[in-house]
Parts: sequence; C-alpha cells; structure tokens
Amino acid sequence: MTARTNKQVEEIFLSDCLMNNFNEIDLYLAQSVQYWQYNFFVLSDYPTFNGNTKLIELLQSIDDNQLAAYQTTPSLLYPVLKQVIPELLNIEASLFALNKLSDDCDDNIPFWFKKGIKGKKWTQIDRFSNTIKCSLPILEWCAGKGHLGRLIHHKTGVKVSAIEWSADLCKQGQQLANQQGIQQDFIEANVLSGEADEYLNQQLHVIALHACGDLHVRLINRAKKLFTKKITISPCCYHLTEHDIYQAVSKHVRQSSHLLALSPLSKQDLKLAVAQQSSLKERQSQLNDQEVWWRLSFDCLQKSLLKTDKYLNVPSFPKTLLSASFKEFAQWVVTYKQLDINLSHYSDNALTIYLVQGRERLNRLRRVELVTQFFRRPLELWLAYDRALSLQEAGYQVQISTFCDAHVTPRNLLIQASLKYSNTAQ
Repeated sequence: MTARTNKQVEEIFLSDCLMNNFNEIDLYLAQSVQYWQYNFFVLSDYPTFNGNTKLIELLQSIDDNQLAAYQTTPSLLYPVLKQVIPELLNIEASLFALNKLSDDCDDNIPFWFKKGIKGKKWTQIDRFSNTIKCSLPILEWCAGKGHLGRLIHHKTGVKVSAIEWSADLCKQGQQLANQQGIQQDFIEANVLSGEADEYLNQQLHVIALHACGDLHVRLINRAKKLFTKKITISPCCYHLTEHDIYQAVSKHVRQSSHLLALSPLSKQDLKLAVAQQSSLKERQSQLNDQEVWWRLSFDCLQKSLLKTDKYLNVPSFPKTLLSASFKEFAQWVVTYKQLDINLSHYSDNALTIYLVQGRERLNRLRRVELVTQFFRRPLELWLAYDRALSLQEAGYQVQISTFCDAHVTPRNLLIQASLKYSNTAQ
C-alpha cells in the first residue's frame, strides 16, 4: 500500500472532523430538543420542557434586572441553568469552537473607498475580503452594489464580476466601480429562477457574503454540478426558503441525522439559528419589544373576540403604526386579515386588558429565550455543517471557520471549499 502524503493525511483529518463534529452537535440537539423546538407564540403559558418543572420555576423566579443581565451576559446564567438542565452545554464549549481567521484591518484602503458603507458592514466586507487568497476570477453571488468584489479587486487585482437581481443596485454598483477605476462587471439575474446559472463555471472562485436561505443553497448545488474550483460563502437566514420543512443539503444529514429522524425542522425552528443580533441601539430595542408585545396582545384580543384558541399570525406591517395607538394597530390587522371584528365599539381603555395579557406573554417569552439562546449557535453550526458536508461529498476539501468577531456580526461563519477531484457520481 502506498504511503499517504502529509497533505492526504491532513485532508482525511479535516474530512473526519467535519463529520464527527456534525454528528456530536446533531446528537446534542436531538437529545435537547424539548428545550428549543417549540413556537412560543402559539403557547398560552411556558412550554412543558418535557416535564422539567424545576426549569419553569427558575424562569418564573427571574426578575427584570436579572433578565437584563442574563440577556447581555449568558455566562452568568449558565451555572444557574446547568443545575436544572444537567445536559446543557455552554455557548463557549469546545464542540462549538471554530478557528477564527485573521482579524487584521487593512489601513491602506483609501477613505473614499468606504463611502456609503456603514461601519460594521465595512468591517464585515474587509474581514471577508482578507480570506480571498487565490488568483482565480471572482464571481460574487447576490452582490448588491458589489462592495465586496470591488474591495477584493482593489486588494488582489483579480477580475471580479457581480450577480444581482436588482437593476437599480447593478446600476449603482457599476457607477461606483467606474468612479473608483475597478474592473467589475454587473450581471442582472434572478439566481433562484436559474438566470445566473450560465455564469458559473469551473475556473472561478465564487463568493457570497450573507446570501440568504435558498440563494446560497442554489449556489452550492449549482457549483457542485459544474465543479467550480473554489467556493467561499457566509450563509444567512436559513428560514428564507420555499420549503415549509427543512430539506437537508447533504446525503449524510438526510440519511444519518438523529435530529431529523426525531423531528422535522420548521421555518420557525430555522429562525432560531439567526435570532441573535448585534447589539441594538436602545430605541431600536424598545421598538422591537413593542412590536412583539403588540403582536401578542392582538393575539389575545382576536382569541377573545372571535372565541377561538387558534393563534393568528400578524404579517409585516408599517412600522409607523408603532407610533400610533394599539387600537389603530389592531384595526390595521383586522382590515388586512379581513376579520369579523368591529373595534369601533371599543375605547382605548377597553383594550387595555389585552395589552396587559400581551405583556404577561412577552415577559414569559423573554425568559424562555434565556434557554433557547444556548441552542442558537449549535443549530446554526448544524446547518452550516450540512452545507459543508454536501460540498465534501462532491469532492471538495472544506473548512468552517469565522471571519470576524460576533460583535461585528453574529452571522460570522465562513465555509471555504476547494475542489480536490470531480465526483461524477454526485
């Protein structure tokens, strides 16, 4: 038997690591499913947590000051939760740790290059661009105005192209490229309908920063078929998909997942993976709380007036309504949903009872989120490993790392894939 080279040994090690890490996270999520897989909005009280009454008692005992502290510093809560959930792993557990790529900031970028790009967004683009080392032509998937591609060309000189469905963003991006002397072509195409497929080929490095849901899955599946040499993506918004139930990307996950064998993943489950946000300004945080409060309050209202126990989902609404009264908000929902409810007989004071009920539900929700926050990253990693394993099965050497700190963006996972061989059986 021919002795393996050091590179071959390293490739086998990385391959085994991906699968082994996934399997451990998969088993953990399956064994802990009662603590994170539920839609709180349809519940009138705390989840049962599979009969863990000590956990419910603990959550009920948390006052508002403790709640605020635990929300901002989960490490304070972990030893407390561990007493009632013995199997709970810390967010900082080694199973969830990843290698962080270079976090150096390029100080040589001209100030005018950053014009119109907000601070954290610029940092994300800069950090991502630092991971691009090869000389292959770059194709940026769902590029927006092409900020990332322009920066990569500025740093490396490689040819860059940008695919974006919005004609307006393509126009603005091309103008910026022309003004800054960047050789960058924009292609207006709807990637989900297949219009962008013809622009993918083998001799490319295709990249995507925060391409949502089906957008990055489409890229992975198409690039695998064409054996595109390099793929670098940072996935986002896994719940933005046409499927109501999660469709695994890799064969391994489809055939071997303990979690999927136990329970399918809904869009609501997938939202948990991206529920964490960067620190919000106080005003935005207050508006977010108010929106959830009013949604829950309206649900209490419609259940009472329509004599139903069924939860009613409130669609996206103009945020200007949050500056109006709750009655005006409720009337907008009634009109939009064409509900058999006449609010003209109710004064603002008469509706206060539903606001009180909604506030009680919001308080329970925020305490339940103290538990689910420990499963956000594991679930996000589970989803990222599914994508990485799919590429590995297609003949790619794959690594998962982080390209920036979580305070820059919680969606900081990076999947890097380099084609080793063409597995025509895929």
